[in-house]
Amino acid sequence: MASTHPQRILIIEDQPEGHRLLGRIVDELFAPATRDHAPDLAQAEPCLYNAYDLVLCDLRLPDGLSLGWIERYRRLHPDAWLVVSTLYDDDDLVFASLRAGADGYLLKTDPPELLQDTLSRLVRGEPPMSPTIARKVLVHFRGQAPDTPRPQPDIDTEGLEQLSPREQEVLTLIAQGLSAKMVAGELQTSRYTVNDQIKSIYRKLGVRNRAEATAQAMRMGLVDLG
Repeated sequence: MASTHPQRILIIEDQPEGHRLLGRIVDELFAPATRDHAPDLAQAEPCLYNAYDLVLCDLRLPDGLSLGWIERYRRLHPDAWLVVSTLYDDDDLVFASLRAGADGYLLKTDPPELLQDTLSRLVRGEPPMSPTIARKVLVHFRGQAPDTPRPQPDIDTEGLEQLSPREQEVLTLIAQGLSAKMVAGELQTSRYTVNDQIKSIYRKLGVRNRAEATAQAMRMGLVDLG
């Protein structure tokens, strides 16, 4: 991920009131960060090539769903925070967004104070997800009904064996919330090397973003985030 205090922010949002709300929240959280705005996919297209630290992206825009844009931006900028901001909480869109490369998922129906608190988590390296969405993700990855006791998971040794010792180190650190730059400092290597290792980890494990990678790290016994 990019610096945990974003300096450059892009908001892709077609509704003026939604743009004003998100703009106010990011200004309060991340000032003096600069922010750009695109009201649709056509105007977001040139932004694909700009290295933002944080992108807040609506899902349903006047000229289509933004899933393809999210996937393309993730490939070009693997270290950015990509957060969906939408009215829709159905499972298909939630997990399609995560597969496309989103790190977080905010519901615009949440109170502004909750939205601000949720988004502030990225400063600590935590994926920002509205509580309703976080519960969906946890239930999905644990493979159980919401009201059943959580079993102690078996260690995924097969997944662990796919990774080199250095890749296991990198996965452990990013699952703990460190950005690629911070991992590079911790392991005394270059950020570019770490980015390549993250891409390799994602490919080997079949994951698309930090949330899925963290879930895999938990299953492998590399981290325990409760």
